[in-house]
Amino acid sequence: METDANTGLSPRFPAFVTVAAPLKAIEATLCDSATWAAAGGDAIPPMREYEGARVAKLVDAGAARRLRDSLVCTRVMIAERLGISADDVRLTRSDEGASHLENAPERSVSISRSGGWTLLALGDGSAIGADVEVMRPLDWRAMLGMVCSEPEAAAFTALAENEPEQTLRAFFTLWTIKEAVLKATGRGLRGGAKTVAVPVEGLAGDAQPLREISVSGVTYSVWSGWEGDVALSVASAFD
Repeated sequence: METDANTGLSPRFPAFVTVAAPLKAIEATLCDSATWAAAGGDAIPPMREYEGARVAKLVDAGAARRLRDSLVCTRVMIAERLGISADDVRLTRSDEGASHLENAPERSVSISRSGGWTLLALGDGSAIGADVEVMRPLDWRAMLGMVCSEPEAAAFTALAENEPEQTLRAFFTLWTIKEAVLKATGRGLRGGAKTVAVPVEGLAGDAQPLREISVSGVTYSVWSGWEGDVALSVASAFD
């Protein structure tokens, strides 16, 4: 990954990180939105009314603050990519939670949030999906039954036995791949993680292969990577 210093804002703002995903016609940007907002202070754009309504639904103050920061950061990242003002970004969501750009309907968009991080992917109109997860301790064995088929879970368990020190990292790569593909299908998590079959080969490695994954007759090209302890995946449907 390379740092993109052209945020379109004050030079004192932290730079966004341009994700070097080798997928055709996709621009992906990762941001530590919590740090970004804290550094920007009063200079960051205010929330829109609909953004404020989403934030107000959250009881936990920390979660509300992270969502606020991410929502505003997302608009700024989109504006920087499209060469427009953040105030001119018109972002809506479908009933399934998929994002759409009203003022750039020819562009496909996918957004993911985890902790204080935000991942944005913009495409040329083809179906895309993006997912980001901050690696953290969890009972991955308990989760395998919820997200993997029996053969897939068995293969992952064997991988964990061979490379135990990389198991958690491999699980988060698996998780982000499944969610990115499900988002690209347009169904999101409602599509069921078990419907996305992910080969476990290479999941524990630092260099992730470019994968091809088919769901319901559609093939998706999937890139995965890491930024420190942050796992991210981007999926795009083949033409």
